[in-house]
Amino acid sequence: MALSSGAMSLALGLICLALFAGASLAAAAGGDVAGGDNKLMMGRFLRWQAAYNRSYATAEERDRRFQVYRRNMEHIEATNRAGNLTYTLGENQFADLTEEEFLDLYAMKGGMPSLHRDAGRKQANFSAAVNAPTSVDWRAKGAVTPIKNQGPSCSSCWAFVTAATIESITKIKTGKLVSLSEQELIDCDPYDGGCNLGYFVNGYRWVIENGGLTTEANYPYQARRNYCSRSKAAQRAARISDYVQVPAGEAQLQQAVAQQPIAAAIEMGGSLQFYNGGVFSGQCGTRMNHAITVVGYGADANTGLKYWLVKNSWGTSWGERGYFRIRRDFTRSGLCGIALDLAYPVV
Repeated sequence: MALSSGAMSLALGLICLALFAGASLAAAAGGDVAGGDNKLMMGRFLRWQAAYNRSYATAEERDRRFQVYRRNMEHIEATNRAGNLTYTLGENQFADLTEEEFLDLYAMKGGMPSLHRDAGRKQANFSAAVNAPTSVDWRAKGAVTPIKNQGPSCSSCWAFVTAATIESITKIKTGKLVSLSEQELIDCDPYDGGCNLGYFVNGYRWVIENGGLTTEANYPYQARRNYCSRSKAAQRAARISDYVQVPAGEAQLQQAVAQQPIAAAIEMGGSLQFYNGGVFSGQCGTRMNHAITVVGYGADANTGLKYWLVKNSWGTSWGERGYFRIRRDFTRSGLCGIALDLAYPVV
């Protein structure tokens, strides 16, 4: 049956109204979903703020940090969903920082000083005939002090590594494990830049010249450079007689770590910001910007993947309670350059 022109116009009008209403409802539904996601993410953000005692000076700054947090959470969840990695990422104290901000605050902005080997300095010379154990964990031998936290205001990883390796060799040689002072190194070592730039080899050099290092209790960490307290620095709790630079290579690193914890440098960045556990095998290069202490090695019980066991200086809420495991037998230089710049103190 043919429709009159009036009826046809009315029918078309009703169809357009229905389509418009449907589109409006769909848009509203989508808006509710997005709004719900925002509320869920904001709830997570507020719980994160409370957990890490984080506050912001203005509402604008809080909004900006929320957007950074959201992007980081999306990256973490997408990475973990991939399901083909040997490690996991997770929310931690760095969740409201961009990668650039994270590196500015927690790594050395100018990078580690260029590797320099003194021509007259003793070099490690491990015999190939000596087989290192299949696994080592100096924590189990009571030779590693608890995890410390350098904080965001002082790029002092070099001082933590200098102190950590001296703590360990002192325990191995004397049976006494004493926490030593990073602050003394930051304040008094003239060869390094305190909170700005430093190198564990220079740290060893100064400790030798000073005749030792005092305790953390006597000269506590302040996360800033102050005037050197000569009276505190004179109260020596541990001494070293020399230091040794280890030739580059994972085989040499293994031989060295079998004897004692070793100072090393790596490129820190990318997914390591949110490393949560497992054996890290992600992307990184050899532009070293962070100092760490290698305290052991082994193979993962579930995957069989070989790893280096590393002590870090970012507190226990990062990684595996302050430690991380990074893939071993990767290349001669090691993943993230971990086997390129190595040294240890001698008692």
